[in-house]
This record gives sequence, C-alpha cells and structure tokens, in this order.
Amino acid sequence: MIGKQSIANPLGYERIGKLLRIYVIPSIISLIINSLYMVDQIFIGQGVGFLGNGATNIIAPISTIAIAIAALFGDGLAAFFSQNLGQGNADKAAKGVGTAIIISSVVSIIFAAFAFIFLTPLCRIFGATDSIMPYALGYGRIIVIGFPFAIVATVINSAIRTDGSPRYAMFSMMVGAILNTILDPLFIFVFHWGVEGAALATILSQFIGLLFNIAYLFKFQTIRFTRFSLVMKWSISGRLASLGFASCFNNLTSTVVAFVSNNLLTQYGALSEYGADIPLTTFGLCMKVSMIAFSIGIGVASGSQPIIGFNFGAKKYDRVKKTFLLGSVVCTIITVLSWAIFQCFPLQLIRIFGTESALYEEFAVRCFRIYLLLTFLNGLQMCTGVFFQAIGQPVKAAVASLSKQLIFYIPAMLILAPIFGLDGVLMADPVADAFAFILCLILCAREIRKMDGLSRNQEERI
Repeated sequence: MIGKQSIANPLGYERIGKLLRIYVIPSIISLIINSLYMVDQIFIGQGVGFLGNGATNIIAPISTIAIAIAALFGDGLAAFFSQNLGQGNADKAAKGVGTAIIISSVVSIIFAAFAFIFLTPLCRIFGATDSIMPYALGYGRIIVIGFPFAIVATVINSAIRTDGSPRYAMFSMMVGAILNTILDPLFIFVFHWGVEGAALATILSQFIGLLFNIAYLFKFQTIRFTRFSLVMKWSISGRLASLGFASCFNNLTSTVVAFVSNNLLTQYGALSEYGADIPLTTFGLCMKVSMIAFSIGIGVASGSQPIIGFNFGAKKYDRVKKTFLLGSVVCTIITVLSWAIFQCFPLQLIRIFGTESALYEEFAVRCFRIYLLLTFLNGLQMCTGVFFQAIGQPVKAAVASLSKQLIFYIPAMLILAPIFGLDGVLMADPVADAFAFILCLILCAREIRKMDGLSRNQEERI
C-alpha cells in the first residue's frame, strides 16, 4: 500500500524544484495576502494617528495567542495529513481533519470569551499607556470576537494546502484580504468608525474566508471526507498537538517577547526624549513591516512541509534532504534581499503609515537599522523548524523554532536594556539572530548526516 501511494502521488517522484514551485508560490502568496490584513495599520495611521497604531500593537500579542492556537492544530494537521498520505492511510488523514476542526472550534471559542472578559488587564499587561488604552479597548473588543473565524479557517486552510490544492488555499485567503482592504477605508474614512471600524472590517473578512474554506471540505482530492469524518478522536488530537507544538509555542513566545519588549520600551522610552508612546508604536510597525517580507521566506518553508512529510513517510530520505537544502537556500536569498531594503529605505517604509513628528521618524529609522541588522541570517531558522516538524520530531522543531525568541532574545533584552536603554532593546534582536543561526546549523547538519546513513543502508539492502 505504501509503495502504491508513493508512486501515485507526485510528491513521491516529481522533481523537487518543480514541486517547490507548485507548493511554495501559492503558500508565499497566501502568507503575503494574510499579511495584508496589516493594511489596517496604514488606514489607522492615516485616519486616526499613531496612537491608533499603538493600540493595534497592544492587541497584537493577544492576537498572537490566537495564531498560536491555529498553528497548534493547523500545522499539526498538515504534518499529520502528509505523513499519513505517504504511508497510505487516507482514512486516518480524513479523521485528522475532522478532529482538528472540532478541537480548534472549541478551544478558539473559549479563548475568545476569556480575552473579551479580561481585555482591560490584558492591555495593561502588554504595556498600554493611558493615552493608548481607549483605542486598544475599542479595537480589541471587536477583534477578539473574530478569533474563532480566523483560527478554524487557518486549520482548514492547512488541510487544503496539504491536499494538493495550494491555489484554492491561496484564493480563500485572498478573498478575505481583498474584502478587508475595501472595508477598511469605507469604515474609517466614510463612516468615521475609527479603530473600531478597522476591527470590524477584519472580522467580517475573516468570516467570509472561513466560508470559502468550509466549501472545500467535501471536495478533497486525496481523501474522502464525509460527515462521519467529523468526529473527535482524542488520540489523534494528541498527535496533532504534538506535531504542531513547535509552531504553537513559537507564537506563544512571541507573546512573551511582546510583553517584555513593550514594557521595556515604555519604561526606557519614558526616560528618553522620545517618550513612551513613540518607541512602543514604531517598534510594533517595524516588526509588522518585516513580517510582510519574511512571509515570503516562511511561505517557502511552509510550502516545503508537504513534500518533506510525504517523502519522509515514504522513506525517501534523499528527497527529504534535497527539499530542505533547496528551501534553505531560497529562504536565505529572500532574507538577504529583505535586509537590504530595511537598511536602505527605513524612512520610506515608516511613512507608509503616516507622517508624524521628527522625533517619531528619527526613532523609526533607528529601530529599523538596529533591530533588523542581522535578519539575513533568518532563512535557515525558518526552514529548520518546519523541517523537524515535517519529519515528526516535535522536540527538535520546538528547539529550532524557539531558539531565537525564548532562548536568546528575551535574555538579551533583559541584559542589554539596563546598559544601553532603548538601543539595548533593539540590539537584542541581532544578537539573538546570530546565536539562533549557529544552533540551527548544528541541528540540521546532524540530522542530514543521519539521513545520509539511512539512505546508504537502504542502498545496501537493495
């Protein structure tokens, strides 16, 4: 059964370069489109001002927890789905989809209710100043209502992409992003609803995207999904969680990073000429602009996951190795180009979100050039976490994914900020980039040598 499945599925025999183009390009476009939800920030900056953008940066860590939940079950499902297809277990893959939908729905509703009830203390925890708080509450009370739409849509989208329909996955995301881009200026500039209008545009767009994903459920190509597949299997949910743990925890550490960085920026900003609000706002915008560019690299890594997972399940280790190495090279090229843009055009990038005071723009340029100094090293780390996740090694995937933020970045901030003030918060990121790169290089080299040994053993048996 395994041999038959491997032969029938192009993932097992098609050229790696061609497969990467097929899976990576739609994945990149999907992630870029998803990043376009950041268009909120552009319209808020133009229509409300930088305090409105500061509010979205306060809510961002709470939204990141929702993204972590989506990654837990979505990325876990992608790995589970592709591995079982590689092993010829289509029925088990279908039950994985059903289980993921049910568990993600329940967890997302519980989290949305929690976030809504405790929004005020959560905003304080993530560094909201008195001037930003009213905007944060207005934006956040609406955004959290849409968490279940976004989470379940992401989970189903992962299954669609792994099923061999990355273009449909891209299309469903594109519909929501385009709708958001249309509704934002309408709600902000025509109806004058401010940050609340931007939040409403976002959740309406996410709901429409969810409907398009649901429409695909009974059109799978590699499995037969029926209403009997929509059952809760605790054994499968545990496996999904273990496979998606690295991605989930990586996003959760982003929330911890936001807590530490926002509070340090507020604390040391208040002692500087910039004040507390300017560093808090510009730092958040810097991170979000960089994420649009890095979405391309993440798209390459995510697009390689079905190829790696399928071939690992089919014990085709040479193809696993080739996919990972090619993906890493492409990711590195992308991060180098992104680094050049960040270093050369920081002022032009920040002015997309509105023109503010000279102090505001001065710190924004400083933020881009220091914080993003070594981003060209990020390409390998993007691929390493996905690689270990796809081959069913969640512990190594977690170490690779969390090394930068949890192991290196947070300690670097806590050490450097008291010494260098605001600059110390910014300098912590390039320090973390360097150490994370070295760690991922060591982990990958060891795993590739191990796969080379398995390939030689297979050849000797033949």
